[in-house]
Amino acid sequence: MKTRKGETAQPASGIEHISHSVEETRAFGERLGHLLQPGDVLALSGELGSGKTTLIQGMAQGLGLDSALIKSPTFVLMREYQGPIPVVHIDGYRLEGASAVSWLDVDLMFSPQKITLIEWAERFEGLLPEWHLDIHLSHVSTHRRRIIVVLQEGARAAQMVAELRQLATRNPQPATPLPDSSDVAGN
Repeated sequence: MKTRKGETAQPASGIEHISHSVEETRAFGERLGHLLQPGDVLALSGELGSGKTTLIQGMAQGLGLDSALIKSPTFVLMREYQGPIPVVHIDGYRLEGASAVSWLDVDLMFSPQKITLIEWAERFEGLLPEWHLDIHLSHVSTHRRRIIVVLQEGARAAQMVAELRQLATRNPQPATPLPDSSDVAGN
């Protein structure tokens, strides 16, 4: 796929949402949080200040957790929050790639009884389960953020993107479904 200089390739299938505020990013996360189930793994990437922790705070709220308790685990690497479904929140910012990640407890991180939310997920390359969902956040302007939810392998990821698309049609500021790969093949 062709891209403009400095942009990443658009995913073959997924959702794109432009958030105009911290509150809107948190609300998008809350809608996503309502869809999460035990065993789900969400891999968030994006530059500093793009809204990864804010989005996770919204997901936590959608899961029935107090979003004010959710802090980025940059210096502790991982936090676990107890709730109706336990949430493992990982921040890979300080890690130097997959070799540094490999010493972490993968069974704890990717438990089928928990939801795993990973910031700086690009540092987990090759260690993520194939049934994860990628979320890329980027700056559009001072207060606006682009959130792209990318369809990965597996039926669960496809189900989540389909549910997000249904939510987008009911949302007053809908997320935009990205074209399927067949729609962009000629670009």
